[in-house]
Amino acid sequence: MDNCDLEKLSVSVGKLLPAFTPQVTDYRVTVESNVNKVSLKLITSDCGASYNILCGDGSSTINLNDGLTRVDIEVIAEDGTVKKYCVEITKLSAKVAALSDLALDGDIPRNPAFCTKIYEYNSVVPFHCNAVTLLPKVPDRNIKVAVNQGESSQPVPLNYGDSVVEISVRSADGSNSQVYTLLVTRELIPMAVTFTDGKQQLDYECPVSLTAFYRPISIKHSDPKHIFSRPYIEMLARRSKVDPLSDGPLGDGWKVVEMDLDRKMSDALVKCFFNYRGCVSEMKLSELASHSLDCPHRPTGELDAKDVTETDWYKKHFASSSCLEIDTKHTLEVRNWEKRLQITEGKDSVEELCASAQDHLKFYRQRLPKPGDVLQYEEGQSPLYSLEQAAVLHASAIRLSSREARLHFLLGLSLEEQHYATEMYGLSRKADRGRDELSDAKSTARQDDILAVCKLHGFLGRPTVENQLQALDKEYQQLRDQGQSGRADYVQTLYIWLSKKSGKDSSAAVRDEGSGLHRALMKYLDAWEAAAAAGEGGEALQHLQSGLALRPLHPALRFFTGLALLHQEQKASEDTEKEAALLLHQGLEHFVRQRCSKSRVEQDPSDPLSSRSTQFLRGLLTLGQLQQKHTLSLQAMSAEQVYHIVAVLSAQSVSQCVCRGEAVVQLEWVLLDAHFALLQRLIQDQAGMERQSLVAKRCQALTALIRLASIAPCQELLDMQERVCQLAVLTTPRDSPALCLLGRAQLAQYDNNPNSERSKEALRDACLSFQASIELEHKTLSGEPLEQLTKQKWWQERQERQEQQEAANQKAAKPSISQPVGVKGPSDTGGARRGAKQSRGGPAPIRGGRAAQPAARAPAARGRAGAAAKPDRSAKPSTSITKPQLPTSSSQQEGQSNTVKAAEEPAVDDTVIASGPMNRSSHVSRLGLARALTRSADTQERARQLYQEVIAMAPGVHDAYIELVQLLEECDPQAAVEVYCRFPLKPVAEQSFEDAFITGEIVRLLMALELYDHLLLGPSLVAYGKVMGLSCLEKYIDILDDKCMTKLLMSVYAKINDRPEDDQEMLDFFKFKCWI
Repeated sequence: MDNCDLEKLSVSVGKLLPAFTPQVTDYRVTVESNVNKVSLKLITSDCGASYNILCGDGSSTINLNDGLTRVDIEVIAEDGTVKKYCVEITKLSAKVAALSDLALDGDIPRNPAFCTKIYEYNSVVPFHCNAVTLLPKVPDRNIKVAVNQGESSQPVPLNYGDSVVEISVRSADGSNSQVYTLLVTRELIPMAVTFTDGKQQLDYECPVSLTAFYRPISIKHSDPKHIFSRPYIEMLARRSKVDPLSDGPLGDGWKVVEMDLDRKMSDALVKCFFNYRGCVSEMKLSELASHSLDCPHRPTGELDAKDVTETDWYKKHFASSSCLEIDTKHTLEVRNWEKRLQITEGKDSVEELCASAQDHLKFYRQRLPKPGDVLQYEEGQSPLYSLEQAAVLHASAIRLSSREARLHFLLGLSLEEQHYATEMYGLSRKADRGRDELSDAKSTARQDDILAVCKLHGFLGRPTVENQLQALDKEYQQLRDQGQSGRADYVQTLYIWLSKKSGKDSSAAVRDEGSGLHRALMKYLDAWEAAAAAGEGGEALQHLQSGLALRPLHPALRFFTGLALLHQEQKASEDTEKEAALLLHQGLEHFVRQRCSKSRVEQDPSDPLSSRSTQFLRGLLTLGQLQQKHTLSLQAMSAEQVYHIVAVLSAQSVSQCVCRGEAVVQLEWVLLDAHFALLQRLIQDQAGMERQSLVAKRCQALTALIRLASIAPCQELLDMQERVCQLAVLTTPRDSPALCLLGRAQLAQYDNNPNSERSKEALRDACLSFQASIELEHKTLSGEPLEQLTKQKWWQERQERQEQQEAANQKAAKPSISQPVGVKGPSDTGGARRGAKQSRGGPAPIRGGRAAQPAARAPAARGRAGAAAKPDRSAKPSTSITKPQLPTSSSQQEGQSNTVKAAEEPAVDDTVIASGPMNRSSHVSRLGLARALTRSADTQERARQLYQEVIAMAPGVHDAYIELVQLLEECDPQAAVEVYCRFPLKPVAEQSFEDAFITGEIVRLLMALELYDHLLLGPSLVAYGKVMGLSCLEKYIDILDDKCMTKLLMSVYAKINDRPEDDQEMLDFFKFKCWI
């Protein structure tokens, strides 16, 4: 009697949402623009009930207009009970041009979530994906959709990097249209690309990774265009807001996306990755990745156990099972820090604890920050918190089963990952942030103390790490001789701290018992001990060989065993080198196979063959050195291919790091080593204009990387930079930019130790190089080297060695092509090789004070501090005449390339025959020459003139104003003020911190001269206060208050707060300050 439900409700057109059920009363339906009527079909649950349609004329046929039509249905039961249903019918307008959804075939994710009124989307696809198919949906079938002006169902071919897909939507009546865009980005191919055309190899090579541009970006207004792969230029721009190649400031909107270049490059022909294995296929760059997955020459991953079991060491030590037992100095124990990790968990099952730990590790990897992310997390949401919880759970599992080797190993992985989380991703616990700030303050204080000691011993400015250690050693000896043991102990502490901080690998962190790496090592050794005790079972080599004997097909064990074989002797035998090279190469091929796979996922942190592992990358550099001697010849990568892979992997890893910790510095060293090794190999090729251009390009790129690296200035970097610049000049002696870079490197050598015997020669050569660079402006690259170059000592020594070589060749009566002989190689100087960031540009004065010796910023040599350079004796003697090489430091293989070998010089005649482009004029050479001239009191006036020229040529270069003012301030402070007043300041809202430095200096000078009525004092106070904060103005406000400059103060305060002076709150504040 009281049943007033509908049993059925349906519409003739469209679909009810939600699906009909009697209990739900509200529904909606959308119909297309060509639908004018909709019929409702209604049946009541009770035959005695009735219904009324409260819309239009009450019939079941509803006439529709564009937009919303609301239809109410009243159902009346027999007893008079009433229930209302509502159907909202939306008729689409024929003028609507919109999508209802946009998806990609294959469930490829798209960001952001689709919304009709959001028109720009992006998506990342695997590197092997050549094309995507879009699945656009429209609310009205009469709406027309085109994808890139073609059929929407057709696959869209993708470029190598970015592809912009346009989805054009036209309304049913054709009156309106809308374009949606989807940016599809392919993941980066984890291998170096080789173009079939030599010119394309030159044109399409990224200066950082030395492979094909990935998502290329050029720097606005650079001429010729300076193009980089997007991840690498964004990384460099975060470090210094300058063009890496020209050192000019990056202006607003400096990024120019080179989509046409990406498209053109994607169509260029390249060789297969596996051409060294016999593949001769050539394909478009955009098709390279997919080809590599199906290439018949792709490494199979099958390893032969005989490569291990047939070795002498295996037969000697592991031929019988009884030989697998080895002595270890490690004892399995529970340490105090491990006890603190162990908790009383509700779970009593080891497997449950491990499963929970894996969940935390998965969450950690999902939440890892990317470059540019803000590191702010809610309580318990930080990736580091998840990582720590995983360690706690593994430690708790060990408490339940302390003899299970797997658990110790898993805890070691979690602890090691904590090191990378801190050093590469900048993660820290909230409770430790205050402690970290205190630690940073303590580090700064120690560095200040070290610089003070350096100053006492004649090392001015910012000495290299080697000079800092030398000064500390002298100070320590003096204090000990004077009986000041307390101060001597503190200096010794500084020495130890600096030595640890400046290591080139992670060995110092491993030795530090409080570090995560040391604790991880302890757990790995615990795992070994537990496994040995369970019968699963020297030091590194013995452990690796034992592991390989147990698992001869394990690629990582093979790789690191090969590395350890080379380190067991000072000079490995030829057989040992072949055996090691084979094992290293097999590990590399396994890595390549894993990375070039459809099933590839993010790298497993537990995999030792990881691109972020410095030990793995340095092992590849060692393989490259072995391949330079053609240690492996059959189906093996060449030295160049290995070095290229290292450059690609290290560049990727550095660009993915969020912060600039020790791990980043180690990766940067690997990147520089790979660059330098490739430069050496390139120079050994036969001459040609393409090769000369490529040498010049790579020299310029390597110099830029050295300048912008996080590595602390050290002799190794200084020497590397100078050698690279000399090689560039030898390749093209009349290249103005190359001579400028050489001048900067020579000036950095002078600034490193102005009191050394070589300092005068370095300063003289620097001035000559800058002068030659300036003189060659607007002149062709062809012609004879300038006198300013031929007068330099290193060039003259090169000429003498070349003449001696030619004489020896003639005496031997053997036809040969003479080669110029090398620049003198640096001595081994490797006492400390990494550290803090260097300042931008060339040597520059310290801002905010008197002129100071600029920080030397350049490259260097590796090895023991003070050791003399020795030629490489590893090469076999040959009866044939070989190309003379630069002297090299003695090579000690310690899991990495510890010695930067000097490059062989290019064959260059004194006269360059080939014509080339004209040299352009640049302010950089004049700025460098001005800096060099400031080092001598006799040339200060000429330096001032050059600074004025720089300002005229490049008005936005901050350093020119700052350094000129430091020359003028003591003798003519009024002129110093006028120099700063010429700087073209932007509007206050757009000013950077560097601009604020200029306005701050104007304020400082005007206040010192008591020019309180100067027209620029008020605007400068406002600009400086707005950028740096009012607290920076307190001392000046106090002075102006004492001088009763109340009108000026009121104006400044009002403008900083963006309020008129007669604002009531401002007036109240002025009254409080007694200014009115």
